[in-house]
Amino acid sequence: MLLKNKVGIVTGAASGMGRAASIRLVREGAKLGLFDISEEGLAGTKAEIEAQFPDAEVICLKVDVSSEEEVKNAVEHVSGHFGKLNIAFNNAGILSGGGPIRDVDTAEWERSFRINFFGGLYCSKYEAQQMLKSGEPGSIVLNSSVGGLIGTAGGSAYSCAKAALITLAKSMACDLSADGIRTNAICPGQIDTPMYQGILTRRFGDDAEAKQRFLNLQNPQHRLGLAEEVAAVVAFLLSDEASHITGTALPIDGGHMATNAAYSV
Repeated sequence: MLLKNKVGIVTGAASGMGRAASIRLVREGAKLGLFDISEEGLAGTKAEIEAQFPDAEVICLKVDVSSEEEVKNAVEHVSGHFGKLNIAFNNAGILSGGGPIRDVDTAEWERSFRINFFGGLYCSKYEAQQMLKSGEPGSIVLNSSVGGLIGTAGGSAYSCAKAALITLAKSMACDLSADGIRTNAICPGQIDTPMYQGILTRRFGDDAEAKQRFLNLQNPQHRLGLAEEVAAVVAFLLSDEASHITGTALPIDGGHMATNAAYSV
């Protein structure tokens, strides 16, 4: 019960790392507001939580994180509903490429930044405001990527937006630490989510051996990470157990950053 009596928000909660984190945070005692653009996905996450934890206190809101007004209203609704806000996992994002720099798709860059970066910025801004009103210690985790730590072939739009999230987390730590709010970024590598399975399918089809050869090159563990493994790290960073950790960018990548493998979306 690392998060007993905590009220939190998880964005991109309809599937993947967002769904896994939502389940883990409830398991640790948190009350949650779940955000996503997919109402069907949110309903699935809520149903899975309630099946495991019948007494869970969870509300779902359809939110487009690229809309500052929607984010503001949703964050204020969660804080008002539960009476406070303590923690947030700003996970919502999209996979975006942008193409090689020589013929970059500017529209794709703008779309990537609207969702991957500005979505995290808007959420963090209004979450911090509500945390300050709560008068209790707060913690925000932004979901970046190993792609935000290194370049990606054909994926500059994604990498640059995710890199900006890392700098945002560090800047927020400088701004908010004196007020008792910690901010960190996580940098997942190849994680077994619907998004990443889509990448593997587009690249390798049904060739399981080719997929495994690729994974063998990507990290020393020779496997995909699990969304539940990411969720465990998020729960720790949001908890008071991580009270002296702020302004970090933590890879969760099976050792990918320890190798010299080229990363590509």
